[in-house]
Amino acid sequence: MSAIIENISFLSEGHRLLGRIYRPNAPGRFPGVVICHGYPGDNRNMDLAEELSLNGIAVLIFYYRGAWESEGTFSFLGLDPSTRDAVEHLRSQPSVDPDRIGIIGYSMGAIPVAKRLSEDSGLKAGVFISPSADVGPWALEGVLEYIVPSFLRMGEGKLRGLSADKLRAELPLISENLNPVEIVRDVRAPILVVAGSEDNTTPPELCKILYDGANEPKRWLLLEGTDHSYAEHRIPLIEGVMDWLKEHL
Repeated sequence: MSAIIENISFLSEGHRLLGRIYRPNAPGRFPGVVICHGYPGDNRNMDLAEELSLNGIAVLIFYYRGAWESEGTFSFLGLDPSTRDAVEHLRSQPSVDPDRIGIIGYSMGAIPVAKRLSEDSGLKAGVFISPSADVGPWALEGVLEYIVPSFLRMGEGKLRGLSADKLRAELPLISENLNPVEIVRDVRAPILVVAGSEDNTTPPELCKILYDGANEPKRWLLLEGTDHSYAEHRIPLIEGVMDWLKEHL
């Protein structure tokens, strides 16, 4: 099977968000997944999207409001609305079976993915890749003073509208209301949690907390020797995600 790749855009609360759809080049309707990128979105998992589409799964990669030339200003509170509308856009595609939709979150993408899975009963499966599992500490003053400059530096030139004051106001709200390790308890869809044994950004022991709090059915996949980017372990990552989605979509 070959794939068709199309640059697309869709509206989310009045803002035009950019993305790309990978779909099997064949007649019929296929299961689909939305991929939510991490912070600031350098690793977009396009190789994963391509391989999934070559194996009968349509994929939408998109960019949150204010990220990578999507309209609006970037906001952690805007992650979920952007993701909600991305899911609905994928559902509306004529080549996609709207009853067989899943969602994947990489790193910070765990925040909107956990929220969507907890609220959207139509999502049939979820995947968390190196998730930012517990953002509770973001509300702590000492942690805020450390991570705000880091977020500003990482997002420079990539995310529109960032400021120290905005981050200090938003991060405690995310910590209190959108913490994946808390929200995952309300998820009923099957989930896969993938972690890298050498990941110093989202260490496997923290990813495991998300897995432990999730309901069955679930699967834990620890890839030995890989860091946060999975740079030298893309094949086992892709195979693990693909197997899970083929089983549950």
